[in-house]
Amino acid sequence: MDIDYRDIYLKKMNRLGASRYERNLRHKQREFVKYFEDALNKEDCYINGEYAQLVFQDHSQSNNKDLSDDKYIIAPNETIIDIGSYIDWRDSEWLVFTEEFKTIPTHQQLKIKAVNWKLKWLVDGAVVNNGLGYGAYVQNQTLYTLGVSFSGDNIAIVNGKMMMYVQDNDDTRSYFTIGKRIFVGENVYKILFADTVSRSGLINLLMEEDTITVYDNRELHIADYYNNVQEDQPAQVEPVMATISGELKPRISRTYIYTISDGYEVSEWIIESVDGVDQPMYTRERDALSVTLQFKDDYRYVGQTVNVIAKLTDGSFVSLPIRVIKKFG
Repeated sequence: MDIDYRDIYLKKMNRLGASRYERNLRHKQREFVKYFEDALNKEDCYINGEYAQLVFQDHSQSNNKDLSDDKYIIAPNETIIDIGSYIDWRDSEWLVFTEEFKTIPTHQQLKIKAVNWKLKWLVDGAVVNNGLGYGAYVQNQTLYTLGVSFSGDNIAIVNGKMMMYVQDNDDTRSYFTIGKRIFVGENVYKILFADTVSRSGLINLLMEEDTITVYDNRELHIADYYNNVQEDQPAQVEPVMATISGELKPRISRTYIYTISDGYEVSEWIIESVDGVDQPMYTRERDALSVTLQFKDDYRYVGQTVNVIAKLTDGSFVSLPIRVIKKFG
């Protein structure tokens, strides 16, 4: 029987890769498999309740003033994980915050933040998610953004705010609507603004401190626990038509003005950055119609996402997500 050497050669080359790119990619993939098998920082964990193994790497604290212990995680491509996934690791819960799109797709790399509060509310008389609630990452916006409202032309009033991120799912999306109340620590906060667009997989909530009432259960940290009537449900409002205009990709070292659309006035400008406590800009001027932002001349802020949020005089909110880019190019 004649041996078809050409056919054997083609089969061998197809196994290695039909093109130089495929061969190089498969070589890189084999390198990653070897690295992942031998990594000293590979550990057991659970992703949304499913067993998995991930490589955990420390994240530089230089950008967040040591106020959050963020980590990077590395996973094989076949691991099911995404922004908004919950990770149980070393007896603590973490929330996947960002995902890096690899130029050479040999593996997945994501950034996680430690869950620092457990949200609970009632559904049909029982605590949501089989009594477990949902983990959230909460940050005090009074300290790190403007966090003030204005009365008249010159009087600034401290107005306590919290910013919170939680997984976007059927439970959270149906509950976290404007006007709903939730315990954070020992205080109750009312939801002012909910954003499901800026960071897909997560819901971003802006909240304002509210008064604790007799209907709130302090021991269980569940707001409106004893309230079974529906009269306190927020009324349906017409959608806000106001918009914020300004540069969507501001460059570091430059100054930009963001304005509210004609016919509307702003009672409070809130600048929200969740990628790091240290803001990538300074607020130079603000009034009822615009806010002026000067972005710092520092390449560490390139790629950071910021929300410019306007609280209108009627109490509604509009936002504009922007992404900081490099100085030139």
